Amino acid sequence: MKKDVVIPRLGSSDESDEVRILRWIKSQGESVKKGDALLEVETDKVNVEVEAPEDGTLGEINAKVGDFVKFGAVVAVIEK
Repeated sequence: MKKDVVIPRLGSSDESDEVRILRWIKSQGESVKKGDALLEVETDKVNVEVEAPEDGTLGEINAKVGDFVKFGAVVAVIEK
């Protein structure tokens, strides 16, 4: 079973429609628990940590540090 890690809508609607990946806090293959910080992203106004949506193992990572991704984009997968 897999669960997508999606970039949530952050801040107000007048901001850009994308974020920049600042760093991955967890590595591919690492065990994670729901609520663990997986990565840090930057908007026009703030830096925010994106949390694991459920327990499992961080599988495929689809975005690299420095990439710009849109809200709603799948950036990784949690595998059970």
